[in-house]
Amino acid sequence: MTKTTAGILRNSLLAAAMGFGVAAAVPCSAQVATAVSKEPNLYPDVVHQSDVMMKARDGVELATDIYRPAHGSMAVEEKLPVLLHRTPYDKAAPATIAIAETLARHGYVVVVQDTRGRHHSKGVFEKYYVYDAYDGYDTIEWAAALPYSNGKVGMFGTSYAAHTQADASKLNPPHLSTMVLNMGGMANAWNHSVRYDGAFEMGRQFTWAWEQALADTKDPVAKAMLTKEPEFDWYSALPLRKGLSPLSIEPVYEGYYLDEATKADYGPYWETLGMQWEKYYAQTADVPMLHIGGWYDIYLRGTIENFDKLGAMKKSPMRLMIGPWVHHGDTFEYAGDVDFGPDAAITDFDTDFHLRWFDFYLKGIKTSVATEAPVKYFVMGGGDAHKDKAGRLYAGGRWESAQQWPPAVAKATMFYLHGDGSLSEKSPVAGEVAATTYQYDPNHPVPSIGGGVSHRLKDGAYDQRERVDMPGSRAPYLPLRSRSDVLVFETEPLKEDVTVAGPVEVTLYASSSGVDTDFTAKLVDVYPPSESFPQGFDMNLTDGILRASYRDDLKTRKLMKPGEVYTLTIRPFDTANVFKKGHRIRVDLSSSNFPRFDVNPNTGEPLGSSRRTLVVNNTIFHDAKHASAIKLSVMPAR
Repeated sequence: MTKTTAGILRNSLLAAAMGFGVAAAVPCSAQVATAVSKEPNLYPDVVHQSDVMMKARDGVELATDIYRPAHGSMAVEEKLPVLLHRTPYDKAAPATIAIAETLARHGYVVVVQDTRGRHHSKGVFEKYYVYDAYDGYDTIEWAAALPYSNGKVGMFGTSYAAHTQADASKLNPPHLSTMVLNMGGMANAWNHSVRYDGAFEMGRQFTWAWEQALADTKDPVAKAMLTKEPEFDWYSALPLRKGLSPLSIEPVYEGYYLDEATKADYGPYWETLGMQWEKYYAQTADVPMLHIGGWYDIYLRGTIENFDKLGAMKKSPMRLMIGPWVHHGDTFEYAGDVDFGPDAAITDFDTDFHLRWFDFYLKGIKTSVATEAPVKYFVMGGGDAHKDKAGRLYAGGRWESAQQWPPAVAKATMFYLHGDGSLSEKSPVAGEVAATTYQYDPNHPVPSIGGGVSHRLKDGAYDQRERVDMPGSRAPYLPLRSRSDVLVFETEPLKEDVTVAGPVEVTLYASSSGVDTDFTAKLVDVYPPSESFPQGFDMNLTDGILRASYRDDLKTRKLMKPGEVYTLTIRPFDTANVFKKGHRIRVDLSSSNFPRFDVNPNTGEPLGSSRRTLVVNNTIFHDAKHASAIKLSVMPAR
């Protein structure tokens, strides 16, 4: 065996940051990581076995790395709990190695596995496929039976590595003991993360497929083509057609993308173990779970629903934590162009944060987990809005605790849309302007300026202004509020702070000249002009979309009757924010949010394969009979 010093480990992390391969910095095969600590409970060394091939129930071999605490080159003999991490993103990534070694030094057997068909594992990879559940079950039981395991297995991981936890738990493996699910574990991929109330989360799924095709292809010519071809240019060629885009060089990724884009109706495709958790809640393992989400994370809807529904069904503790984060953003104090202060970041997320949870539930050590409230959430806002050294707006914020979500003291409050563009708690009265009509052109969609679009696009909080580095934007890069297809409704400058924490729901009375169209809604905190930001700052908080042909929770598409008024409900993700005195609460309405969501062609043709587009006139009603409104969860004044 060889020894990997702390210096080599630091170099490996630096190499990863600079884009070099793992092999250039970290020796392969069995290795020992030495990092002597002053803490008496730490083991000084780690024994690492690479590519132990675990056989799944169908005989496919899954490449697995095992990290054990050691003294020198000798692993400790005592039986210890196992921490399992299953990932499609390369178990040998330097950051993954560093986390595994640190956890092992704290007295855990750490098992890290490439999922089926990825990197060193055998078989064929299929995104969100049922094998993730069965492979996860098999790995848990295999790990529990290792001679140096005490039979308790905890799982951890972010994004897809959270999906793999959820999938395994649906089969109730006997030795699964606890899970920390960070930004993943889809409640139902049909209504969030893949599709969203009828629309398709196009930008994220397309760029993910492109990245994985580039990573997996063994053809150097194909790799060069995908590297040089500007992937964002292909947004102009949507919808993609089979065999006619660069994705065709990797049929697995082209196939999954086209399936998600075209299987718009809810059905068996969306009910598999890999596509949803809702259907399998009852049979899910009854173990302590920590559900972690971000206000700008693409999986937030599922994170909250999993906490809520599993908490009602299971006896084991369920915890919820939501920060002001983008996907994978737990360790950052900013999201996009907004800084939420140093308290926003979990600086010890990878190690101490997890250890507090696992030490309590796997070792019986009393940690802060024992006394924490079931819900911990970050309220954005309250800062002085200066421009920090990185050029970001300083919004600030604070952590709060609650016994439930939304907090019991939050009051559902209606803010009504008025014909003069105002937004207030007073409902419309007779004689007000009855409706506002705008033209929606699918060939000139409203660009996605931040939001929960996943890190493959620019996600987070941004001034809602078109910009050169945001796909879909056009010169002269004016604020979105200036567009004729964006309807703006805002309050007067607030006379006192207003804090919201909980669900957001928009009810529209609307019609269209077409047989199908989309309606979008965005909640915005309007910062007034200041010395740091002379033009003000329109900070997006949350947004949502509804494809009108899927109104009323329809699972099968039903086209509209042109001119008929429908009651439509848009469900943006939950949020928590202080609208400071002098700010405005604003709602932006439109019919597109691209490239986060695919563009509705308005023709009524099969989704994901239409070759035509149709410009339509969409109308929002806001009179006494049709009181369109946004419902916010308002907290009592402090």
